Amino acid sequence: MINERIADFVARLANVDLTEDEICEYLTTTTCTFLDVEHAWISEITNRKTVRARASYGVNQDLYAEWQEFPLEWKLPVTDALTEQRLVWINSLPEWPAEYPLLKDVSFGAPVRTQIIIPILKFNSPVACIGLVSSAQLIPDEELELFFRTLANLVSLHLFRQARDRKKLESPNVGSLTDRQVQILAYIAEKKTNIEIADIMGYSESTIRQETIRIFDKLKVNGRNEARNYFLENREKLGYRGRAKSDVPSSREEFAH
Repeated sequence: MINERIADFVARLANVDLTEDEICEYLTTTTCTFLDVEHAWISEITNRKTVRARASYGVNQDLYAEWQEFPLEWKLPVTDALTEQRLVWINSLPEWPAEYPLLKDVSFGAPVRTQIIIPILKFNSPVACIGLVSSAQLIPDEELELFFRTLANLVSLHLFRQARDRKKLESPNVGSLTDRQVQILAYIAEKKTNIEIADIMGYSESTIRQETIRIFDKLKVNGRNEARNYFLENREKLGYRGRAKSDVPSSREEFAH
C-alpha cells in the first residue's frame, strides 16, 4: 500500500508540473487518503527568521489569518520541526500538548485528531515544512514516519527544481512580472491584505498568497513594505504616471493612460 502510494506520487510529480497548492491537494485527495488526511499545507522559513505560509488545501485561511507569518522563535510544532529538523507528531487533538501554550485556543473547525509536520531540507538545512492533518488518531511507527519523510523529500526535489527552472527564465525586475502580478503588487502598495485582494480580484486567497510569494521572489524583496516601496519607486518603469503616490490602478491597462 505505502510503496504504491509513493510510486503514484512520484509519477504524478514527474508528469505534471504541480503548483504547491496542487501538491497539497494531491496529498490530501489521493496520496494520503488511507490515513484520513483532511488538510495539507506548506510553510517556509524566510530570511527575516519568520515562518510564512506558502500553500494549502482543505484549510480555511480566513480562520488563521494571524498565522500566515510568525517568528521562528515562537514555541510551536512548526518551529520545532524546522529548528530541530525532526518530524513532529501530535495525535491528541483537539487538545494540544501543554508544551504549546500559544495554541491552546486554536481549533481546526472540524473533528481532527492528528497533526504531522515534516521538515523539508535543502543541503541538509531546513527551509520549509509540510503539515498534514488527519481526522484519525494515527499512532507513530517507523513505516509511516519513513513514508512521510519520503513524501517531504519528493516535494523538496520538485519545488527546488521548479525554483531553479524559474530562475533561468526570470530576472529580478518589474518586467518579469505578469499582468496579474503587477495588479496584485499595486494592491499591496495600497496596503491591502491577501484576503482583501482576493475578494477584489475574484481569486482564492491561496492563489493571491502564491502570487505574492512569486512577486517577492522575482523582485528580490522581503515582505510587503519592501514590495510597496519597490512599486512606488518604479512606477515609471511600469508606465504609471501622473497620479499621487497613494493612487494605485485597479488594472494594468490603466498604467498606460
